[in-house]
Amino acid sequence: MESLARLVAIILGTAFTSGIIAIVLWRKPPRNIIARVFFTVLMIPVICIGVFLATLSVGIGVRMLGVAIFFSAVMAIKSLLSKK
Repeated sequence: MESLARLVAIILGTAFTSGIIAIVLWRKPPRNIIARVFFTVLMIPVICIGVFLATLSVGIGVRMLGVAIFFSAVMAIKSLLSKK
């Protein structure tokens, strides 16, 4: 049971960290083209994590975290793909 709790903590911590990275990229996208491509590809699994957490039936907090991660990743991709 301890290993299951540790696994859940690692997964939620990774999801939370990737959400924070998505928020940072949304607010200030990199100027380098290679970095933009790299972070755009990186945001695709973050969207999947957000959708997965949003559809879990364990509690409203996890669902809200999933929606927040999904929203921030979509906005980060929109920001990364916009021409400035």
